[in-house]
Amino acid sequence: MTRKPTDLASRLRRTKQAAYRKAVPHLVIIARAGTGKTTTNIEGIKYLKDLPVSVTPSPQQQAIWDSIAKSRGIAHTICCVAFNEPIAIELQRRVPPGCNAMTMHSMGFKAVARHFDLSGDNVVNQYRVQDIIAELLGRSIHEIRRRDSDLLKATEKLVSLCKMNLILSSTNSLSTFNEQLSRLAAHYDVDLNGQTDRIFDLVPRVLERCKDVTKDGCVDFADRIWLPIALDLNIFCYDLLLVDEAQDLNRCQQALALKAGRRLILCGDDRQAIYGWTGADSDSIPRMMKQLSLTDQGCEYLHLTVTRRCGKAIVREAQKIVPDFEAHESCCEGLVLLRQFEGSEEKTSYHRDVKDGDMILCRCNAPLVSECFKFLRQGRKANIQGRDVGQGLISTIRKLMKGPGPAIGSGPQSPPVSHAYSSFEIVDLLGRLSNWLHLETRKEHAKRNPSESHLIALQDKHDCIECF
Repeated sequence: MTRKPTDLASRLRRTKQAAYRKAVPHLVIIARAGTGKTTTNIEGIKYLKDLPVSVTPSPQQQAIWDSIAKSRGIAHTICCVAFNEPIAIELQRRVPPGCNAMTMHSMGFKAVARHFDLSGDNVVNQYRVQDIIAELLGRSIHEIRRRDSDLLKATEKLVSLCKMNLILSSTNSLSTFNEQLSRLAAHYDVDLNGQTDRIFDLVPRVLERCKDVTKDGCVDFADRIWLPIALDLNIFCYDLLLVDEAQDLNRCQQALALKAGRRLILCGDDRQAIYGWTGADSDSIPRMMKQLSLTDQGCEYLHLTVTRRCGKAIVREAQKIVPDFEAHESCCEGLVLLRQFEGSEEKTSYHRDVKDGDMILCRCNAPLVSECFKFLRQGRKANIQGRDVGQGLISTIRKLMKGPGPAIGSGPQSPPVSHAYSSFEIVDLLGRLSNWLHLETRKEHAKRNPSESHLIALQDKHDCIECF
């Protein structure tokens, strides 16, 4: 059969575009705080599509636009990936017609829903992992929540962390997988409550069962990005995929981005990678830069360093940590005060300078707990943000109260944590707390790669409980 000339021309055009596409490098933009990265990307897409732009670019912005424009004529499908749903909705309103904007989870879910033919209001079940645990144990979820809540919480947390960090039992030996679980539990402060063997036995079974969506017809939040990678599902691949807040991607999201874009433009600030505690990869940007550099396309790097958000004095302070951070000439001067206080007494402490609505920050929790109590004793309103802090402390206190040795407050009805204990019981609890810290610290130091962050967290938890 003779091919029509139009068919041949179409084939030649596609071949030429494919070769051209391979020659266009990926782009990583290091964008500091307040440097206009979203505006730069949106206007860059307009520039790519030969549409009127609404800002006069700085030299740094023009360099980024020129790089984006290398996809001119070959980027027929474009998607902007936002950090969360509200930002994605706002982004969809601002991007040029014909461009998509969505979260990474929305993008992954499209592939999952298409593959498993999911539809309706009940396809996303936030309790899916708990239901699977109950199914595997052959018990009622209500009974497990009542009698085995520690097992349930720890298993559910580790399953989620395995998904975010792409730790799969099927690709590791049992010993290697268990070692990875131990590191996850230590790094994210997952309390195993003396049930390590039971939890480590459950986690791989739950992960395997999570892959079988046809059995329960639903997924949870983490499944939406994990299943396309774990099951190697077909996912729509955009000619140009722009990813915002790239420093906050977890390992699973990184893999999904590589799968969903022929050319990637990653934008983020490697000096603002502060979401590691949620499962994000603190090395996301350098890791992706390395991976993209090894592709046939290669990778180029550009910067946005001039902020319009921060005062000049604030920028000078930040430059001690981030030297390339610059203030735009239009920025106000701003104010940074450094005050040193001699002691903790009211007359010599910083308390007299604190006003209602102020926020006090510290990299550890114990000093915040101590200071919060001081303000309360002064009759001033104060609270600590973060429910997980209190829950973690209560869990540790309950574990210490149970043993070893006679349980503190034991009797016909063991009192709650809020019970008023005698001075003897408190001394006993503090002794157990000290022993617990010593034992946990020794266990961490005995590991092949002790985690400094976990050691700091252990000491901080000890100090927090002492504050009470």
